[in-house]
Amino acid sequence: MNQIKHTIYEYMNNNKLELDKVMDDFEAYIRKIINNMVNDKLSYEDKEEILSDTFFILWKNQMKVTTSLEAYMAGITRNLVKEKLRKRKIVYDISDYENLISTGTGVEFQDDFLLDDRLNKCINKLKKIDIQIITMFYYYSKSTNEIAIDLNLSESNVRTKLNRIRNKIRKELKA
Repeated sequence: MNQIKHTIYEYMNNNKLELDKVMDDFEAYIRKIINNMVNDKLSYEDKEEILSDTFFILWKNQMKVTTSLEAYMAGITRNLVKEKLRKRKIVYDISDYENLISTGTGVEFQDDFLLDDRLNKCINKLKKIDIQIITMFYYYSKSTNEIAIDLNLSESNVRTKLNRIRNKIRKELKA
């Protein structure tokens, strides 16, 4: 997925959502989010169900979408994965939390994406640049190289910052 943010209107034709086109353009993106979050914790069938449910929810709520499609579908996907894991009674550890960090507008977190109060408090204590980095890495699934280019930093600096951010969050969550 490139850096361009897509809107729902790009996929509308005569006030109808061209779901096939959306699915073609976003299937790989949604699969990447699912796989990053669950690794081998869910079956192939569960992952496919989450994928199809994501597109169904988008279709059902198409007139309510006000954010970029990437952000909206990522939020839906994350919530579906969390729900599926909760039903399966699969417990998260810190590495799972790292894959679930999400934000809609930078420092402020939207209710749909809240993971838990403690995690949000940890994230909100971070510097603005750190929030940007974790948002781009975990929420937008950007590589460290892409983040470095976007923020005019070296790639090694981004990797170092990500490691320090994870350690800081891990330490605060254990306290």
